[in-house]
Amino acid sequence: MRRLTFAIFSLLILTATFASAVETVVPSENSALPSKFVFYAKSIKLAGPGLIVIDPSTSTTLFDEASEVPRAPASVFKLVSTFAALKYVGPDFQFKTKIFTTSSKNTYLLDGNLDPWLTSDIKLAKKNGQRYLPNLISKANKVNAKSITIEHTGVFTRDLENLSKYLKARHIFVKFRELTPDIAGTHAKTEIATLTSLPVSEMVKFAILWSDNQLADRLGRAAARVKSGTSDQIGIQNTFTAALTAYGINTVGLNVIDGSGLSQENKVSARTIAEVLIQIRNDPLFSPIYEGLPVAGKSGTLKKRFLTTAPNAVGLVHAKTGFINTTVSLAGYVTVGSKEYVFAVIADKLEPKWVARNRARETIDSMLGTIAQPPTP
Repeated sequence: MRRLTFAIFSLLILTATFASAVETVVPSENSALPSKFVFYAKSIKLAGPGLIVIDPSTSTTLFDEASEVPRAPASVFKLVSTFAALKYVGPDFQFKTKIFTTSSKNTYLLDGNLDPWLTSDIKLAKKNGQRYLPNLISKANKVNAKSITIEHTGVFTRDLENLSKYLKARHIFVKFRELTPDIAGTHAKTEIATLTSLPVSEMVKFAILWSDNQLADRLGRAAARVKSGTSDQIGIQNTFTAALTAYGINTVGLNVIDGSGLSQENKVSARTIAEVLIQIRNDPLFSPIYEGLPVAGKSGTLKKRFLTTAPNAVGLVHAKTGFINTTVSLAGYVTVGSKEYVFAVIADKLEPKWVARNRARETIDSMLGTIAQPPTP
């Protein structure tokens, strides 16, 4: 009898050891998600991320792992900058860039209000709907003078540099002279032509879909000029904080360096991003952000993801991607039957290597694949 009892006890020990070897991850006490989800969430490939999943329909946090720790978010920060732009600039606002004659021969005045999306590339203009800056010069310089002067206010320096390259390629020498808005008003004589941008809502969709760093940063700074009167670092910090605080969104640890998410010094928590996502779905003002979100395996920066890592989630994840040197992030919505969960994951302690970032992406995709389910008929 003793031998039989000892054998049974040994068998139980072996069974427990085998089970531990198969699944070493113990679900968090606060997790209401499958153990496989927790397995991926706690993977060393994510190096201790900030991660949160919320069911907005019940205001229930389904999973929370260090979600309140401020982290370098990479391009998911564009959710915040476009959020501020829609709130303070407005979805229907359109920027205008005008060109005027002046009292001097072959001298023209470019007068704009810092259109974030001007271009001197005709291909981009046709493809994206960006306004084509050389059109203004062509309409002004009808005599095709080989040397012109452009006085300007309210046009980004980089856009002027691109215009200069365009004109140089056509053997037109241009001299630029910046004016203050007050002085520009006295120099303008007759309006020749105007470029009117697409609405801010369309710019937001593009910036989110393709993670356009320059456009997102300029939109965030446009919001700062409206709200704070300045677009410097202090201006965007105060503006982004005000935009979130207005909706009761947690801003603890928020640090804003730019509107693109490129700086490692940008900081925001996964919980703050999740609360932004909830507000985006609750308020039609922010619908352009949702409409612009890449769709897993189908569009934008997610077009090539999930296809092999979690094919069952293709079409069921709408999310903003992000990566910088040591960060891989993803934040958005995952369809789970009749529900839509909000999630945010910021893995900002990765090795600064492509292979580490790629493994992190694959892990995040697989993690979401454990809960993604087609809509309930």
